[in-house]
Amino acid sequence: MKKIILILKIIINILLIGYPVVVFCSLHYGYFDLAIFCLIIIFILRLLTQSADRSQLYWFGKIMPFIGLFFAISSWLFTQYQLLLYYPVMVNTVLLTLFLYSLKKPPTIIERFARLKYHDLSQTEIRYTRLVTICWCYFFLFNGSIALITCFMDNLAWWTLYNGGISYVLIGLLMGVEWLLRKKRPQ
Repeated sequence: MKKIILILKIIINILLIGYPVVVFCSLHYGYFDLAIFCLIIIFILRLLTQSADRSQLYWFGKIMPFIGLFFAISSWLFTQYQLLLYYPVMVNTVLLTLFLYSLKKPPTIIERFARLKYHDLSQTEIRYTRLVTICWCYFFLFNGSIALITCFMDNLAWWTLYNGGISYVLIGLLMGVEWLLRKKRPQ
């Protein structure tokens, strides 16, 4: 049973990463109602397969499906696909809030990730994880702002390009640069 849930979680996460492409294709090819139905099912499954962990990331995993459901159901009720475009904005807003909160109430999110591999961190390493968390906060502010601008552009192709492509490239670049900097830091 655990294996099935794990596979289901992987499929759901892949579909959520592809959210902008799903929205674009459904609207471009005229399958609005089918897309809404599929998104509602995906968000419900995400809620049902969420682990019982009570970490800060747990709350992200719980709140995002509710936000997704709100946008999907509202889009269907008001027949306004534009509401679907705001989901990436909310993802960045919630992540920014979560990372800022972890700065106020340590350990930071990045420190938690670091402790998954290295249980004992020095004060220097903890300060470094704090700086990386701050860097991610700026990234989420920037990324969410651009995502919001693409919502106002009223151009689904540009929205999809940024939120379904460029945004992920920028995330990868930030992760790569941080990894390179971490490797160059004296231990």
